[in-house]
Amino acid sequence: MIQANKLIGGPSTILGAGLVALDVILNGAPTTPAKLCAGGSCGNVLTILSFLGWSSKPIARLSDNGATKNLFKDFKQFTVNTSLVTKSNDGKTPIIIHRILKDKDGNSQHKFEFKIPGTNVWLPMYKPVLANYVDTIVNKQPKCEVFYFDRVSRSTIELARHYSENGALIIFEPSSLKDDKQTMECLELAHVIKFSSDRINNYSDLFPVANALLEIKTLGKDGLEYRLKSCDQKNWKKVPSYKFENIKDSAGAGDWCTAGIINEIGFQGLKSFSISTEDQIINALKVGQALGGLNCMFDGARGLMYNMDYNTVIKVLESIASNKPVSNTLPVNTPKANILTVKNLEFNTLL
Repeated sequence: MIQANKLIGGPSTILGAGLVALDVILNGAPTTPAKLCAGGSCGNVLTILSFLGWSSKPIARLSDNGATKNLFKDFKQFTVNTSLVTKSNDGKTPIIIHRILKDKDGNSQHKFEFKIPGTNVWLPMYKPVLANYVDTIVNKQPKCEVFYFDRVSRSTIELARHYSENGALIIFEPSSLKDDKQTMECLELAHVIKFSSDRINNYSDLFPVANALLEIKTLGKDGLEYRLKSCDQKNWKKVPSYKFENIKDSAGAGDWCTAGIINEIGFQGLKSFSISTEDQIINALKVGQALGGLNCMFDGARGLMYNMDYNTVIKVLESIASNKPVSNTLPVNTPKANILTVKNLEFNTLL
């Protein structure tokens, strides 16, 4: 169901620019230690692909502070390459509180917070890489198989253009759409556009015909829809989701879905995508959905990675592909990565 995509001479390389953040995972119990891990859509997608065997290199403009130190610790254990990340006084390391709660019926739900708990103080937010740093990046890393971005800025546009001209598959995952020149440039450059219907519910009204070679609209528990520029450009086709029991936290499901899709169709850049049949694209979408659903059985946007190793994940995916009940495929004991936990977290230690 999932392929180990290794190029001759080394693994496939993905570069990503956008939201790289420190996630602080909390629940409703004050006595429960906070969990600190790398996050943000860009940070998650690249870390997941590193877990799947890729060479992952995020591009970010972070601050030289405690949040970045903890973020780098998490990147290191999953072999994420941070050579294109800058740490400086004029950078910002976004901090996102990921709070896991229960509703009145006992069902898990999550919300994101952007202020220090109990205060009106905003946590640091995203700051784009400066456009004058683009030449430095492309000199260090002239080529890659995939370039992923989730934020609009002049630097990401120039990076996307450069890597597209050098054979990369360009993936754009907007969280919102603005009616401006830069957003339109991003849409024109992207080979694959993926978005959530919760965040962008008027995409089809704005764009009745496909902009990109592949467009993916996620529908949460109802699965996803896709359309291809090469055929039937107007009509979306449905791919239903897998059914999972014991859902703990749905955060990060979309990032796992993105990573699974990239793993299946982007391992040789635009070339491997271009020769993919529609059936192969559908399989890639299903792999992404299976990974996203599996992660929902654990706390955190990448909780799966701290509870199963790569080989175990592959075995579970094979069981899912065979239509076996997911709850019956989970192993009791598997090797685990370490997630940093902090009792009585003081946010000023991160700033």
